[in-house]
Amino acid sequence: MAVLRLFAGAREAAGVTSVEIAAATVAEVLDEARGRYGDRFSAVLAASKVWVNGEPAGPTTLVDDSDVVAVLPPVSGGAGGRRPPAVVRGNLALVPDLLPEEEEVPEGGPEEERPPLAVVHKSVRPHGRLGLAWAVVTVGLTVAGPSYLAGWLAVAAFIAGAQTCVVWRKRGERPVPLAAAAIAAGLPVAASFHLGAMTGVVVAGVLVTFVCRLRTTTLAPSRDVALTMAIGVPIGLAAAAPVLVRHTGIAATILLLAMICLYDAGAYLIGTGASSAWEGPAAGVAALIPLTIFAEVVLIPPFAGAQPLVLGLLAAVLAPAGPVAASALLGDRNGHAPALRRLDSLLLLGPLWAWCAVVFLK
Repeated sequence: MAVLRLFAGAREAAGVTSVEIAAATVAEVLDEARGRYGDRFSAVLAASKVWVNGEPAGPTTLVDDSDVVAVLPPVSGGAGGRRPPAVVRGNLALVPDLLPEEEEVPEGGPEEERPPLAVVHKSVRPHGRLGLAWAVVTVGLTVAGPSYLAGWLAVAAFIAGAQTCVVWRKRGERPVPLAAAAIAAGLPVAASFHLGAMTGVVVAGVLVTFVCRLRTTTLAPSRDVALTMAIGVPIGLAAAAPVLVRHTGIAATILLLAMICLYDAGAYLIGTGASSAWEGPAAGVAALIPLTIFAEVVLIPPFAGAQPLVLGLLAAVLAPAGPVAASALLGDRNGHAPALRRLDSLLLLGPLWAWCAVVFLK
């Protein structure tokens, strides 16, 4: 059964209704819409352009549940260079002034009381066991060597990049998933060699993305390239950070991973189902305190003086910001990207922590 729903977002600032219609082609989608919305919709549709995922489409164009069909009236720019303003999730985008008057955007509720990018954990899957398995495998490969760790993190980064692109494409954006995922995976692999190789991965990623967009024209190719790089590079740098630290020795890498794992564990255990968005991060930061004290007292070498305190302070400040950065990277805190959430605490902390560790241990 088709579902008509209201939603709001950055690209729907005026408020746009979305509706899901089961159909195989654009023609079937529009026929169903004509039947639902009557002559006013049909009149507008007769003078409108139809797009699928940001590209011109005809009646025989095939669609499925992941496609976005947009109806662009002449008053919104016709066939010009702008992306259709009336974006529809599922299979149809409707013009705002043709929406049913009785529908209203729901207000209130606990989700809207929280900051827009805040992450509150929900215990709906075996996150604890998966997190423990992730930690065990990652530490084991850290001991094995930089190349093994790089390969493991490259797989996670590739999946994270691909999942993030899927979230954006469902909203009508057009990043290049393969390029974003390849950049994200290439950076940790390149980090197992040297920094110059990482620069080469980024440059190659830009060139490949440009070529992909030249071969498949969209409404905003430069935006697509920028979004692809904005997805691939941060995820890749987060995954590359432990590999870069691994070149300085096992102890420093284990300390970084321990800080991430302890923060994630504290945030998950306390934050699951919490009524306030800050409870989980606060618990995660509290879990870092004994580890930082242990590093200050015991880990000499490799670290000396106040260096462990500096690294612990970085973790306390930047690890809580990582999940928020991941929400911004997705453009939606509810976007489904489990692999990105596995790496999110490293998004901001990882690169800076790695730089400090390398400077300290020279």
